[in-house]
Amino acid sequence: MGRSKADVRSTYDRIAESYAEARLEPWAEVVDFITDLPAGDLVVDVGCGHGRHSRPLALTGHRVVGVDVSRRLLSIGRKSTKSSNEFRSIAWVGADATALPFPDATFDAALSVAVLHHLSSRDDRRLALAEMRRVLQPQGKAFISVWSIDDPQIATRLGGRPKNPDVELPWRLPDGTTVPRPYHLFREGELERLIIESGLQGETFFRSAGNWFALARTNG
Repeated sequence: MGRSKADVRSTYDRIAESYAEARLEPWAEVVDFITDLPAGDLVVDVGCGHGRHSRPLALTGHRVVGVDVSRRLLSIGRKSTKSSNEFRSIAWVGADATALPFPDATFDAALSVAVLHHLSSRDDRRLALAEMRRVLQPQGKAFISVWSIDDPQIATRLGGRPKNPDVELPWRLPDGTTVPRPYHLFREGELERLIIESGLQGETFFRSAGNWFALARTNG
């Protein structure tokens, strides 16, 4: 099962157009987090894709840096926002979540929505969290989501609860062909342990709609 970071990048480049069309609405849980941020914060959206959550961040008065490995998703996001003054506060950056190209203590807050579960190794998942911690200011907030192995959708699509947390689920393109998307599905408590190991301080953990969510912050 090909699960390198290059595989993930090529997968999302290939499905970029249909993915962007199908994933327009921001998640309610993320909107709640955004609403609680002080206006004018500088926020990094790690794995921003085409800007599903970068846009509501900009609309609520935040300065946003959207980061993604898929150049095609970034291009779609950039083109869809370039004609509106409301979105001029979004900068689009091609980079890997495990090696963010920013100095230490740059951002007030960070998002990582449905990103960690695409990283194939535990070291990379921990490193992506550690990178968010590094680029956050002292007491900076991070909001993180991952897919739960207990989501009933998973059991339905795979014909039963997976015994192995590393799976591939197909994305159907408009022409009917399918592209496999790799996932590492998270067990209960797994995200908490990763956050501790990354040096972030976990504050709140909850489950919603088949996902695990965490609100964490940096010490200091």
